[in-house]
Amino acid sequence: MDKIIRIVQRCLSLPLSSIKNISFLGGMTNQNYLVCTKNKLNYVLRVPGAMTERLIERDYESVNSLLMSEQQFNVETCFIDANSGIKITKYLSDSTALDHITIKAYSNLDLIAKTLKKLHCDTVKFANEFNVFNELDKYISLLKNKHSFYEYSKDIPDLLLFLKSISSYLTNNKVLVPCHNDLVPENILLKQQSVYFIDWEYSGMNDPMFDIAAFLLESKLNEEEQAFFLHHYFDGKEDDELLKKIHLYQFTQDILWFIWTLVKEENNEFFDDYGQIRIERAIQFMKNWKEQENCEW
Repeated sequence: MDKIIRIVQRCLSLPLSSIKNISFLGGMTNQNYLVCTKNKLNYVLRVPGAMTERLIERDYESVNSLLMSEQQFNVETCFIDANSGIKITKYLSDSTALDHITIKAYSNLDLIAKTLKKLHCDTVKFANEFNVFNELDKYISLLKNKHSFYEYSKDIPDLLLFLKSISSYLTNNKVLVPCHNDLVPENILLKQQSVYFIDWEYSGMNDPMFDIAAFLLESKLNEEEQAFFLHHYFDGKEDDELLKKIHLYQFTQDILWFIWTLVKEENNEFFDDYGQIRIERAIQFMKNWKEQENCEW
């Protein structure tokens, strides 16, 4: 904890006497801490986890985070260092970090749908593009033992062929908009009638359907809850083609985060059966899709 105290003092120019308490908040990609001060200004400190300097483009994250703070989609960013990856944001008082239960409230789904649509319609431009197929290649390149992926299952060769077969469909003629690209419930804060998206590490210009796919998948919504969210995001104009894109993006996300898990595990960070669940779900999706004979592009 002494190291954390020194980081806070240096980055915020705070004397030791002004720090009241520091508590660990958790995190998967990083370690997060709540910093409480005696002057009642509280902060959240992000300390990067293993391999994040190679998994994440910190220069882009730094610019995008500040930009989203200005646009009020993000909480206030007080300090961010693109070299170290250390970030400090102002703690949003009287806010609620959503979870897999609270996110399912229809009032919350309505607010999130409207805020996400507003983000996707914003004229702001990120300098970088998030392309899931490029990210997959990058993550595989970071694996020391690539057999841990290629030989994980007898279905992996078919999985890669299927992935290649859908890449043109998902990348051709897509409209790029500002996207968060990591919309897990914990990255969504609610304060009164306002929604904030935090942790813009994976942000970049992307197909908005990727964001929607991530939100629906990570929130574990049932069919009725998903239909409600989609109806409010699309103003009742959702169609089968958009839904197909969403499902295919979810497939790519499961593979991406499985490989991400393998990279983290090689660096002694473990997440139980998180990766296994994701890759097995991707394999089952591919098999179901082929059985329905919907793999013609």
